[in-house]
Amino acid sequence: MIKFVIYKPRYEYFSEYRHKKKSKKSIDKADDTTVKMILAMLEVHKKESGKESAFEKEIERRFQEYEEGKIMPLTLDELETRVRKSHKERMKKIK
Repeated sequence: MIKFVIYKPRYEYFSEYRHKKKSKKSIDKADDTTVKMILAMLEVHKKESGKESAFEKEIERRFQEYEEGKIMPLTLDELETRVRKSHKERMKKIK
């Protein structure tokens, strides 16, 4: 399994820290409606994060099948040929 690790430059960590600190101050000063809106946005973000991990799991599963030789990737030309052949056969059945 190949894992790619991307390191952030040092200035990005400081920038994130400043943003978090500023956000916390703003939330402390916010009224109830604003806090509810922020919580709703965070819940949506959590749901979307789950979708991302499902996507990553699916990619990982497909890559593992490829590594084990269970699937055979097709070139674009091979795929196009198969689709055209299948389409012609279906059109013959319809007529």
